[in-house]
Amino acid sequence: MKSGFNASTDIDAVIGPLMKLLSGHRRWVLLAAALTTVGAAFIDRASGPELSLAALYLGPVAVIAWFLGRNAGRGWALLVSVASLLAEITATGATVDPQILAWNTVAVLMLSLIVVEVLTRLRHSLDMERDLARTDALTGVANTRHFKELATIELERSRRYGRTFTLASLDLDNFKNVNDTMGHAAGDRLIHDVGQAVRRRLRRVDIVARIGGDEFVVLLPETNEAAATVALSHVREALETLTDGYGPAVKASIGAVTFVSPPSSVEEMLQLADVAMYQAKNAGGDRVESLTISRTPNLDAV
Repeated sequence: MKSGFNASTDIDAVIGPLMKLLSGHRRWVLLAAALTTVGAAFIDRASGPELSLAALYLGPVAVIAWFLGRNAGRGWALLVSVASLLAEITATGATVDPQILAWNTVAVLMLSLIVVEVLTRLRHSLDMERDLARTDALTGVANTRHFKELATIELERSRRYGRTFTLASLDLDNFKNVNDTMGHAAGDRLIHDVGQAVRRRLRRVDIVARIGGDEFVVLLPETNEAAATVALSHVREALETLTDGYGPAVKASIGAVTFVSPPSSVEEMLQLADVAMYQAKNAGGDRVESLTISRTPNLDAV
């Protein structure tokens, strides 16, 4: 018989929405920290200076450190130590022993600083791990997994708002010759340089990903066929500048599909872009072949 309570799931169900609410909303973070600091000080004042309630102040410090960073966390640690000092000084009917007062204040400050350091290091490690999981190690652009996540978002946006977008598939021409004549190390350098060159020539909102070997995809939101043709011509120009150490000019076959009507899936998007790319390659390479999809296509007929 299954239990109706799952601690991990239930806690995540409560904390998850809160974390999503606070992320990227500085005002909400500061408000939450301020309210919990005031609450901690109120309880601390009622308990008197003989009982240290340093742990109560760690919550708001943790919130600030996690969402706003190390320096903000250290500043809030100092603030809560002052709050704890004022709470104990103003405690009703309390006889303040300076040594106890100093000890409690220092305890709040030191524990808060420890929390700040631990949480900021943990957040940095988690961010690094997340970035590594989404980034192609060789090129520094998005990997297949992250591309599909972002492409799914763009596909849903297109369905909801009727936005046109373009997906391009790029495959280097004669890449095998570089590996065969100059070695795989040179081939890896070329792949890296191609990824960076493509990234530099596009907008910040455009998505560049390596999906395997010498094949890249480029997702251009809010881009019709004419605008995509211009953008991809800039990509071709960028590739032609990569001549140092690779012999002839670096060239690519590029297939671009503009979706006026959204496809049924990301896999369908990729399949259509591959069809256009192979048309470019079969036509001799070093060119862009473009398609515009204004209705849901029949892939069997493409």
